Amino acid sequence: MQKLFFVLIFIITFAAAQTEITFSKTFVKKIKPDTLSTSINIRSQKLSQEETIERLTKISDFTDASKHLDIKGGIYSINPHMVYDNGKSYQDGYDGSISYSVSSKDPKELNKFIRDIQRLGDKEKLMVSIASVSWQMSEEQQAKQGDSDSLRLDAILWAREYAKSLSSKIGKGCKVLRIDFRNSQTVFPENSKMLAVSSNSAPIPVQDEQTIQITPSFTLVCR
Repeated sequence: MQKLFFVLIFIITFAAAQTEITFSKTFVKKIKPDTLSTSINIRSQKLSQEETIERLTKISDFTDASKHLDIKGGIYSINPHMVYDNGKSYQDGYDGSISYSVSSKDPKELNKFIRDIQRLGDKEKLMVSIASVSWQMSEEQQAKQGDSDSLRLDAILWAREYAKSLSSKIGKGCKVLRIDFRNSQTVFPENSKMLAVSSNSAPIPVQDEQTIQITPSFTLVCR
């Protein structure tokens, strides 16, 4: 009975001598996005089906001939233009629409493209809508530095150094027990400010930094 009692006391003392510390810390990295992007929608209204197809084709030919730009989309639709009057409906021509997402690392090239497609739209009596002109990180930039791998490495190295520093301060041997990265990266774009490059140009957003952030949870054990 005495031996069992001694072993039990030893286990409790050992557990009491061990301290676990759990906390979170945020690691931040700022990056300037390298690509200016926008969404463009071109619409026609109350034209014949042939005229609608012809004018949307001119837009498509123009985008196909544009160089130094990354142009995606070209999805179009042609639908009857319906008019409703006194409970009755009838068709009055066709409405057409074609949309693109356009991006470039050279803001002047994108600015020129926007001006040119607006002029073409005016010439063809089309409605051109430009939306969401903003800076984005390209796929190449994301692969190179936009992900949180480097921040994870920073967190691991920091945790090791912190464990050493804590050991010397409290007189115990501390080590990293685990690091939880499930709180993954978050990107917070700054509010874009508009900057006009010249009197006859569309405004270009200022190339503000974006923030990549991780907040891992650390558990240290000190004995």
